[in-house]
Formats: sequence, C-alpha cells, structure tokens
Amino acid sequence: MLKEAKTAYPHECCGLLVGNSNDSGRVVREVYPVENKNKVRAADRYEIDTKEFDRIDREATKKGWNIIGIYHSHPDHPAEPSAFDKDCACVWTEYSYIIISVKDGVDDDLRCWRFDVEKQDVEEEEVKINRRNFIIGLSLIGFSFSVYLIFPVIFCLHLTTKAKSGLAAISYILSWVVMGIGICFAGKEGYELVKEQIFKGFFRKMLGRKRK
Repeated sequence: MLKEAKTAYPHECCGLLVGNSNDSGRVVREVYPVENKNKVRAADRYEIDTKEFDRIDREATKKGWNIIGIYHSHPDHPAEPSAFDKDCACVWTEYSYIIISVKDGVDDDLRCWRFDVEKQDVEEEEVKINRRNFIIGLSLIGFSFSVYLIFPVIFCLHLTTKAKSGLAAISYILSWVVMGIGICFAGKEGYELVKEQIFKGFFRKMLGRKRK
C-alpha cells in the first residue's frame, strides 16, 4: 500500500483489502491495488471501477474471504477522513478505511477508520502488523547460535575422538541449516521493519532538524 501511495503521488491511489474476521478483529490477507478511475480530481478524489470490484470480490469468495476494506492515499494531507471519505463510509459501513498520508512523495502516516452507526461518525481503528514470520525467523537464528555453542561441550564429553568429531560436524551443519531457514523467514519482514522503523525514522528526524 505504501509503495502504491508513493508511486501515485501527487495523485491518490486506491485499492481493496481482502480477508476475514476473527475474535481479535479483522485480518487483511491480501491487498489489491486498483486504478483510480477519477481522472478529473485525482489529486483529492478516488473512484474504484465496479467491474474491478466485482472481479476481486469473486476471487476473494473463491478463497473463502471477503472484501473487508478500502485503502487510499492523501497527497500532502493528513491521514484523516475528508468530507467525501465520510460520505463513502456512511454508505458502506461494513468496511474499514485505511488512509495513507504522503508528503512530498514520502509516506508520512497510516491510519484506519470505520463508520460507527450508533454515533453516526467515523471512529479510528487500531492497526496491528503481524510479524509472525519475523519472530519465527529470529527464534530459529537464536537457536542456531545455541547449537553452535554446543561445540565446546561436545569435546568435554567422555566419548571417542571419532564420536566427538562426528557430533561436532553434525552440530556445525545443523547450526548453519537452521540459520539459513531463519534468515528466509525473517529476511523480508526484517528488511521492511528496519527500513521503516530505523532508517526512515532517522532520516525524518534529520530532515526535521534541517527544516528547523
């Protein structure tokens, strides 16, 4: 979504959120970028083609999911619903609405909203990013280091030199195999996490200081 928002700048991007609901809330399984059909006011309006909507809805149904939300960007504006956004949310109350603020071509903020029927107004929803693969990867990498540290223990055992060498070789190979699997799990999510939380945060602070 962030990539689409930055690519579309200074115009609005839009797309659909596909997934399901559980006890903890709504879970987004897939994101479908779609073309903004509003070419007249692309800088502050978005429009989703009904044919695209129906196509994605059919694909989601085949997987046992539903369209649970819509996302769009706000070029050089806060990630808060405009009057137009509120009107849309008032009609389609079953959806969540993610808004991405893009300032000077850089994603600045992401917030999610939903229309509260009782209050007759939009309410902000909490957004949680599931980093399960990243956590699994880190756990495997940590385990690989623990296996590697077994080496000194092996040579302290009352075994033959041949047995010790065999166990050491197995431990060495196992540690690298587990580490490789861990890197595969954690690699992509870890890269995105470092890029978003560390590098972008650092550069934003630096830019903020320069502007001051």
